[in-house]
Amino acid sequence: QVWANEVVPVSRTKLALSKRDGEVKEYLDNLKRDSLESSGLNEEDEISARNIEIKPNVGDGRDAERWLFSDWLNDNKSSGGGRKKEPALPILKKAKWNSGDNPVVVTAGLMMVGILIASVTERVAH
Repeated sequence: QVWANEVVPVSRTKLALSKRDGEVKEYLDNLKRDSLESSGLNEEDEISARNIEIKPNVGDGRDAERWLFSDWLNDNKSSGGGRKKEPALPILKKAKWNSGDNPVVVTAGLMMVGILIASVTERVAH
């Protein structure tokens, strides 16, 4: 109960404050600025910058970061709620955690692929 009632709420509050005014905001602003510069826009063109979707595939070596933080970089508050994401595992369509940008789902998938490759190569070697 300590985890659910104390650790998680305190950590979420700290993250929200950092996202609004702290290190996380600076990091996201830098990531967004780099994306806009790669798209040919500058920071002064703020109206266009707000309406442009930040895509992860810029090719500057920070694509994985953009993919991971795409929900925060494309902060569409006017659209009312979050965007509907396609489920990563089709058999669990109603699970809230089931999206392709959930790092836990991605990590578990990569681990399963690694185990499968290791199993196949071990069988072939013997």
